[in-house]
Amino acid sequence: MRPLLVEETARRRRAESRLVDVLERASYDEVLLPIIDYAEPYAPFASRDALRRSYRFVDRDGELVSIRSDFTPMLARALAPSIDESNLPLRVFYRGDVIRYEGSRLGTDREMFQIGAEIIGDDSIDADIEALTLAASMVRAIGVEPRIVHNDSRLEGRLDPNTFTLHIEDEDPGYYTGVRFRVYVAGRRAPVAQGGRYDTLYARFGANVPAIGFTFTVDDLCE
Repeated sequence: MRPLLVEETARRRRAESRLVDVLERASYDEVLLPIIDYAEPYAPFASRDALRRSYRFVDRDGELVSIRSDFTPMLARALAPSIDESNLPLRVFYRGDVIRYEGSRLGTDREMFQIGAEIIGDDSIDADIEALTLAASMVRAIGVEPRIVHNDSRLEGRLDPNTFTLHIEDEDPGYYTGVRFRVYVAGRRAPVAQGGRYDTLYARFGANVPAIGFTFTVDDLCE
């Protein structure tokens, strides 16, 4: 973990402002989530890798809590109790730090500033396309062209092949249930964003509604 000094802070704020502008113009509403939460509600579906990367500790009341390492399940737990199906779909976004333990990867920041978005209550392929094209628009707002790799053959012919590429691979699905995708930019081997569909996640917290979303690590776009 490290501080951001004047130039780095200004660069991040410029990127953040551009990304948020795209989301607000697309009629996504912002939600704020806590940095610390109880660990127990997420344990039944957390992957071994997610548990390994999270910082957990026992608080003064003897409760096991964790520092935010993933926005998606935290958002599901926060929103599920108040969802009114007559108001669906919801379009929301969030931003803030996540902290993850990255083992012995030298030079890897464990504190990352992220911005993400989610469509809740729409299981259609049109919602999948909206999420992927919104992610592409956010990259373009930074001034670079995206390359987005996804695993859903149904999207072939409905997305610009110059930007979107089909690639099906075996991987741990975690809480994902449908399309998964990663967003790349020139000059970086690692993705700057990733996301997908998780139609059973909200049901774990009491609201049987589908959802799709993605999360950007903002500093990866600023380099």
